Amino acid sequence: MFRTITPKIVSKLCEITIHNSKHGGGFLIRHAHRAAVLREAGKPVVLETVKKIEKLKSDEVRVKVHYCSLNSTDVKIIAGKHAELNVPLPFIPGHEFSGEIVDIGKDNPHHFNRGDRVVVMNDLQDPNGGLISEAVVKNRDVWTVPQSVPLREMAVLPYGHGTALLTFALHCNLKENDLILITAGPGGMGLAAIDLAVSVYKATVIAVCDTESSSDLVREKGAHKVVTMTKNNFTKLYKNVKDAMGDKKAKVAYDAVGKGLLHLLADFVDPAKGQLISVDPFFNASKFPTDVPEFERPKKKEKDEKPEVEEGKAKLIANVRHFDLYEYPDEDTYRQMISDTIEMRSEGMIAGHISKIFPLAKIQEAIEFVQQKQCTGKVLIDVQCPDGDDDCPNAKEKKGKSKDGDEKKKSKD
Repeated sequence: MFRTITPKIVSKLCEITIHNSKHGGGFLIRHAHRAAVLREAGKPVVLETVKKIEKLKSDEVRVKVHYCSLNSTDVKIIAGKHAELNVPLPFIPGHEFSGEIVDIGKDNPHHFNRGDRVVVMNDLQDPNGGLISEAVVKNRDVWTVPQSVPLREMAVLPYGHGTALLTFALHCNLKENDLILITAGPGGMGLAAIDLAVSVYKATVIAVCDTESSSDLVREKGAHKVVTMTKNNFTKLYKNVKDAMGDKKAKVAYDAVGKGLLHLLADFVDPAKGQLISVDPFFNASKFPTDVPEFERPKKKEKDEKPEVEEGKAKLIANVRHFDLYEYPDEDTYRQMISDTIEMRSEGMIAGHISKIFPLAKIQEAIEFVQQKQCTGKVLIDVQCPDGDDDCPNAKEKKGKSKDGDEKKKSKD
């Protein structure tokens, strides 16, 4: 477990160079900004005063960050669990955040203005993330947010809801009353898919959750049935999913957890017309079909399954489809999915769920909160909050609130 970091007053500004992994080039950081910096994978992040980018490139936007989502993907990168990503160091985590525009490059195709309330979805491997008081990002990754939507909630919506919308609308043609299996872990990807499938598509959702607390939230979101994983007892999980499904087969199994769960869920998907879909950012398509899952399928008698059914399951596993909205090749579609997500939230069709809000000074505590699976939904970092001041309204634990409750607040956030 990581130790808790106590921020120190930095008397002399440090100067670091952070390279943009996806878009090329390097940024020489000038002037002061506070950031959570990862200097060595597997070690605690450090609160540092770093120097900001002085001059924007033509396609860049400077954003004063209000809230940054601390996703399980961020935590895994910090912990060094996916060295194959080759994340450049030093690294500022946080690829999903909200705030306001303070500066704009000369190329402005989306007609941004200084002071616009915006949400940003950055590259997972971009080391210039949102855990900094001001971030510089590409204008392709920025969207304006209406006054009716709180910035704190908008920071937890783009990646999960946008990816689910991309999948349901364009790639599996989800319809009303379709039966869909969705796995939901401690992060928000699965929960977002459940929210969208139930609230917008009116599908019938059977959810697989890894904790009882997340199961309660999933029920509140409208899942038809909920199955909880118990201490990685996959034999029991298999039986419970089977009981929940009865004699029905799902149109889609949508996996936001990984751990080989799609191998198990393949037994419950229509072998002829169904699909297995992964939105796990660390999914490896080439290795998945032959990777030994973290569980053993319950043994069956040969007469239990017909050869054509077994052949259908093997085909499903061999053709798992993986979607990551940020990596989607068509930029117009990418931007449209987030625009539609913002519109659906402004119309009250969907809602983000915030498990807890931490000030930036308690970033290490927030990381441990995610690692210990204490969260149900998203964990949010209040970047502009003073260092743990008791009077900071967002330093206190906040449960997700209803849309009406959020909109009654006078604050822009």
